[in-house]
Amino acid sequence: MMMEPDGTLGAAIASESLGLTDTMINGAGGCRSRTQIMLHELIPSYSPENVCCRRSKCFSEQSRLPCTYINNDDIVFGTSPKIQSSVDSVSEITSKRALLLDTLGASLICTDYSGLTGSGRKDPITIKGDLSAMSFSEGYDVAMCTILSTVDMDTGRDGKSVNILGYSIMDLGWEYGVQDIRHLLGLMGVKLNCVPGCLPEPESVRGCGKAALNIMIHPEYCIRTAKMLESRFGTPYLRLKEGAPIGYPAVRAFVIDVAREMDVDPKPALDYIDEEARAVHKVLMNFDRIASSLYAKGFVIRSDSSAVYPLMRWMIEAFGMAPRMVKAFDEEYMPEITGYLESVGHSDALAGAAGEVEVVFTDGLSALEGRNSRTPAGYVEVRLPRGRQLDLVGRTMVGTRGCRYVLDEMMNGIRRFRCGQPTAIQYRPGGSEEE
Repeated sequence: MMMEPDGTLGAAIASESLGLTDTMINGAGGCRSRTQIMLHELIPSYSPENVCCRRSKCFSEQSRLPCTYINNDDIVFGTSPKIQSSVDSVSEITSKRALLLDTLGASLICTDYSGLTGSGRKDPITIKGDLSAMSFSEGYDVAMCTILSTVDMDTGRDGKSVNILGYSIMDLGWEYGVQDIRHLLGLMGVKLNCVPGCLPEPESVRGCGKAALNIMIHPEYCIRTAKMLESRFGTPYLRLKEGAPIGYPAVRAFVIDVAREMDVDPKPALDYIDEEARAVHKVLMNFDRIASSLYAKGFVIRSDSSAVYPLMRWMIEAFGMAPRMVKAFDEEYMPEITGYLESVGHSDALAGAAGEVEVVFTDGLSALEGRNSRTPAGYVEVRLPRGRQLDLVGRTMVGTRGCRYVLDEMMNGIRRFRCGQPTAIQYRPGGSEEE
């Protein structure tokens, strides 16, 4: 049984994060609800109700995610007429093409697209393959690739611009993450052209074909898309050596990788990262008992492989922590993860090793549950589903701002008593060791 989010949800997030299509759920109304709740949490500008959404029953007073609302009669008599009328109803309001996503029940029982063939209306986009059998990342990539392949993009080449692929509204604090990545690139004289997964302007999407490089932040979410753009426009793509830019070592590696591919000087960005790291280190050393207490303590990570690899290395190399459980939900960086754990003598962490756990990196709801438990471990949210509904302080995982977030959450989240005294303190004046 699949216990993780499936490809249908991934495809819906991809479509909504790009913003060029109406993501039409072909299924019963209840199948729409959870995705709608997630979108409400992921998009700060989500507007639940407006004048237009009341003009079509498919929206049901929501501005996003129209639904065909398949019922028992449709299962018996066929779904083609309802799908046809739903597409017509929505396209007249929004003037967008619809992306039809079948729910598991609809795909198994009653999907019928035959009535849409040869029509004069704005043809909807359909996806080949069973999304419900795909992983979340696969479904996201398939949908993004399918939609972008239908977009009429500008040609030519802007030698100093890049696109960011595989980063989207599913990432924690994505709007702040884009700001941080843009700043780091700008320090090297590189222009960030488009981030298709972060509600881009339509003009920037049309300019995707002009970028000199496509950078894959999370390759597991965008390898098909990157290959499609390479085939269509000849744009090379970059798979980051150290995974997503999470933690100071991986952020530095991100800058170096991009600088090498773009033939620019990485020094201004590296100097900025070093300055940020020194400022954070100064704070940590003022509370040195917190940082030093992590040595040899255990940690658990459950996330996408592109996040697991850099985060795991950062915890081991910077704090001397011991991995107790390392769980990646895809295979993209598993060779690097496996090889690294073997090199440091912790290959048993892939199956789960015994020992005390001090920090847990996991999804938001599991982190929320962990904080409410009696364990002293610190819990850090690193993936969907979200544990917070609001983010007003700029939490994100990537870049230097992401480093501050991770350290703040893990250090303040550990509920273990500490006296608070600086190390090597003299408890009485004068005297000697002999006394």
